[in-house]
Amino acid sequence: MSAAAEPEELDLSHYLDVLLRRRWIVLSGFTVVFVCALLHAFTFVPIYEANALLVIERERGGAKVLADGTMIQSDDDDYYQTQYKLLKSESLLRQVYEKLDLSKTADFGGPHGLAALQGAVDVTPVLRSRLVYAGVRSHDPVLAASVANALAQTFVDQNLSNQLFISKEVLRALQAGSGDAGARRSYAALPAVVDNKLIQDLKGEYAKLQSRYADMSASLTPKHPDMIALRADIDALQGQIDAETDKIVQSMKTQLSGQLKGNNVRIVDPADVPERPVKPNKRGEALLGLIGGLAVGAGLAFLVEALDQSVRTQEDVESKLGLPFLGEIPFSSAREGKVYDALLAKQFSLTSEAVRNLRTMTDFAGAPNGAKALLVTSTVEAEGKSYIAANLAVAFSQIGEKVLLISGDLRRPSMHRSFTSTAKRGLCDFLAKGQKVDELADLVQKTDVPGVHYLPCGPRSPSPSELLNTPRLAALMTWAKSHYDRVIVDCTPLLPIHDTLLWGRHVHAAVFVVRYGRTRAPLIAKACRRLQDGGVKILGVVVNASRPAGLSYSAYSYYYGGPEAEIPAASTEPRRPS
Repeated sequence: MSAAAEPEELDLSHYLDVLLRRRWIVLSGFTVVFVCALLHAFTFVPIYEANALLVIERERGGAKVLADGTMIQSDDDDYYQTQYKLLKSESLLRQVYEKLDLSKTADFGGPHGLAALQGAVDVTPVLRSRLVYAGVRSHDPVLAASVANALAQTFVDQNLSNQLFISKEVLRALQAGSGDAGARRSYAALPAVVDNKLIQDLKGEYAKLQSRYADMSASLTPKHPDMIALRADIDALQGQIDAETDKIVQSMKTQLSGQLKGNNVRIVDPADVPERPVKPNKRGEALLGLIGGLAVGAGLAFLVEALDQSVRTQEDVESKLGLPFLGEIPFSSAREGKVYDALLAKQFSLTSEAVRNLRTMTDFAGAPNGAKALLVTSTVEAEGKSYIAANLAVAFSQIGEKVLLISGDLRRPSMHRSFTSTAKRGLCDFLAKGQKVDELADLVQKTDVPGVHYLPCGPRSPSPSELLNTPRLAALMTWAKSHYDRVIVDCTPLLPIHDTLLWGRHVHAAVFVVRYGRTRAPLIAKACRRLQDGGVKILGVVVNASRPAGLSYSAYSYYYGGPEAEIPAASTEPRRPS
C-alpha cells in the first residue's frame, strides 16, 4: 500500500486551536443558548401531569359478536391498539369535556378547547403488561387530576356499555322459542345465518324444489303420488335449514353469555394531584443549555473558520496563495515611541525575534544571487508595509549592512513619521528636476539608527505615475545599489493603483505584507499575480499584526522565556507538521 493512500491522522491540536482562536465566537454562541435555556426554565409557566392507571384484560373467547349479530376475530395487538385509540377518541373526550364543563377553564376554554384537551391527553402503555396510563397535562394540578380520573371512569363505563349493547331485534329473537314463527323469521334475518354457506346452499335447493312443485301443480292434483313425494322432500329440506339455523343461534347464545360475564377494563390507581411539574425541568434544561451552548458555539467557530478567506497562518499562505512564508510579526499595542524600538531595546521580545527571523528568511529567499534591492508592498493600505520596511532596514543594519530606506509611496507617504525626519526635499525633487545622481547624496538623510539612511518622498506630486516613468528612477536605483549594501523601497499598495509595478521595472524582488485576518485571500492572490506579471519575484509573504494565542502562544512563551510586556497575546494557529 502506497504512502499516498494512507489515511491522514486526525490533528486534534488544530481543532483545539481553532476553538481557542475563535473563543469569542464560542463564548457568544454559548452565552446566547445558555441564557435562553435559563430564561425558558425560570419563566415558563409550569405544566403538571396526572396519570390514572388502568388494566385492560383480553376479552374472553377469540371472537366478538357485534350488535347486529356479526362475529369478528381479532388478535391481541389489534385489540389493545384499538383500546388505546378509543382512550383518545373524540367521542370519549367530548363526554369528559361536557361532564366537567371544561369550556370554562383557562387551559381548555375557547373555540378549540376540545382540540386542546386531545393534545393534553397522553396514553402510555406499560411495556409487556396489560396496564396503561391515561395522563392529562395542565397548568392547574387539580384540574389535571380531575380530568384524568374522569377520562378513566368514562372509558370504563363506555366499555361496559359497549359489551352490554345488543339490538332489541336480536335480543327478542334469541329469547323467543324456536317454535314461534316470528322467532323463525328473526333467526333467518340474522347476518350470521344469512351469510352461512351451508344454509345458502340448502336455500338454493329449496327454491328449486319449490319451483318444480309449482310447475307440477299445473297438471297434477296435490294428492297425486309425485306431488306428495315432492312435498315430503320440501318439508325435509326445510327441517334441515331450521336445524342448521338453530345450531348457529345456539352458538351465538353461548358466545354472548360468555362475553357478558363482566367488564374487562378497570381502574387500578386513580390519578393523584401532582406535586411537581413535569415542565420545565430546570436542572435538565440548564444542563441541556450548557451542552447545547458549547455545541452551538463550537459549531459557529468551525463554520466561521470554514468561511473565513483571510490569511492568518503559514498554512494559509502556502495553501491559499501558493507562496513562500517568510514569518509573522506579532501584534503590538504600543502607540508611543518609534516603530522599531523593540529592535533597539535591550530586553528580549517576541517582536524583535520575529523581525530578525524575517531578515534571515528574506536572505534565504533571495539566495543565491541575493536581493540587494527589495520592494515592500501589500494588497491594500493599512496592512503595515511601512512598519515592516522600517523594521527590516533596522534589522539589516544590526548585522553591519549599510541600508538605504526609500519612501517610494509618492501618494500617501508615512515613513518620515517613523524616523522624525523632514520631508521638505526628497525623491520627488530628484525625479522631477534632478540633473545628476550626485544630487541624491544631499537628499538622503541620516537616522538615529547607525547604518540606516533614509530618502524621504519630499513634496507630493500631482502626477506620481509620470515621475516614476522617468529615466531618473533607473539612475536612482543604480546609484543606490552602488552606494549601499541593501536598498529597501516602501511602495504603494498594489490595489487599486499601479505605482509598485513601475518600481518593479528596476527592483525585481519583493516582500509581500499581509495583515493578519484582514484581507481576503482571493484579493491578495490577484495582487500577487499582478506583481509577478510585472516581472517581480515575490520572495515570500510576511503576516503582520499576528495575534498568537492558545497552543501557539504557549509554544512562543516556552521558547522565548515569557511574553513581551507591551505585546498582548492575541491569536494564531499552530503550525502543523507536514
